[in-house]
Amino acid sequence: MMVPIQFALSSNDGRFGAANGERLINLYAEAMPPSSKVPAVLYGTPGQYLFASLPDGPVQGMEIMDGVLFAVTPRKFYEVKWDGSYTELGDVIINGPVSIATNGFQVVFVDGSKGYAYDPAATPGLQELSGDGWYPANTVTHQDGYFIFNRYTTGQFFVSELLSVEFDALDYATAEAAPDDTLALISDQRALWLFGETSTEIWYNAGNDFPFARMHGAYIEKGIAAAMTARKLDNGIFWLGSDRVVYRTNGYGLVRVSTHAVEYDLRNVRVSDAVAYAYTSEGHAFYVLTIPSISKTWCYDVTTGLWHERSNSVHGRHNGQCYAFAYGRHLIGDFQSGSIYALDMASLTDNGDRIIRTAISPALSARGNRATMYGVEIEFQAGVGNALAPGDDPVAVLQCSDDGQKSWSERKVRKIGKIGEFKLRAKWGPLGQFRNRHIKIEISDPVPVVIVGAYAEIEANQ
Repeated sequence: MMVPIQFALSSNDGRFGAANGERLINLYAEAMPPSSKVPAVLYGTPGQYLFASLPDGPVQGMEIMDGVLFAVTPRKFYEVKWDGSYTELGDVIINGPVSIATNGFQVVFVDGSKGYAYDPAATPGLQELSGDGWYPANTVTHQDGYFIFNRYTTGQFFVSELLSVEFDALDYATAEAAPDDTLALISDQRALWLFGETSTEIWYNAGNDFPFARMHGAYIEKGIAAAMTARKLDNGIFWLGSDRVVYRTNGYGLVRVSTHAVEYDLRNVRVSDAVAYAYTSEGHAFYVLTIPSISKTWCYDVTTGLWHERSNSVHGRHNGQCYAFAYGRHLIGDFQSGSIYALDMASLTDNGDRIIRTAISPALSARGNRATMYGVEIEFQAGVGNALAPGDDPVAVLQCSDDGQKSWSERKVRKIGKIGEFKLRAKWGPLGQFRNRHIKIEISDPVPVVIVGAYAEIEANQ
């Protein structure tokens, strides 16, 4: 008799994978109502289609002003229209991802060396920031009509004049709670968060000649590892801490949201160039963190509190580097080209590249004894094949590992249903004896993927 077995809900392949070892790659869990036959279902992450193709790349940053999308590449600044067409607005010299903000009248972006401002009402519209009071900055934010910048490689930050991109040489202050550089800043709910190497402090608009003042007692002894990981989501801020832990704000405090598995993955690797973006879709709030040095993308689902992985079959890491919600679409800028893609649950490929979706179960243990697995059934949403190839007769591949995922059995293929084959069942067996076993399922056909449950017929050996 087939009985339910525990199956993957997140990625937890940490220091000792044999103890758990579950992984979700391009799949995420969604909790079901209490009356459902299973507590959670796995859905495939969104695919992509090409929205715009800019002649210069990669896309280093995007921002929305007055409903219009603007994009930055290493040499150009563009306005991108609703249909994916674009207008070149001027030349820039940018090295690496940018921090970008708007006050509703101007767009400003910085990269740690140079800064630019675009004002559609000015001539020329695009200008490089310069003059007294301007200093190289790698992050910019906006609050109450002021652009606010960190002064790169110092503990200082400075502000523009009100509703302007002009500067007064006296309009600066220093984050003084700890003697570290201010690496990043972000405005959230009218509080200004200043992230240092080892500390974080909070300021507010006090209405003085220099508008911002430090909030008494709002000091956190945690810093930031990568400026481009600080992102607003779910009425809070998420970032990768200098201790390689992912945090989110809780009022004027913070809570750890990363797991030991995520933190183990980030040990002893370069994280200073990590990037993140955040978005909300279908009731899920996702924080998407990419570590270029290991070509890997982790994704935290605030709604469930679970982590999964996102990958691209060509690049390894997910290809999104920056994000904007524009024209009713979730848009990402590609980290290698001038392409802007739309994330879309109805897209079944990454703009033509196959999406490999993998689920690895947590360890199934016979508690030190041997057991025989006569069969396994994975319940998919069946009958979702395409009218034409590829994906007209989709399949799933099963493999087992009995040595803590050091090796895997041969690939066993089963069909999951052509169009209309709604009653097809994907069953494998017999699968031999084991003491400790992981089950891996992989689907790469361009079809909707939903995994409802996993069942097995297992008998303890005498």
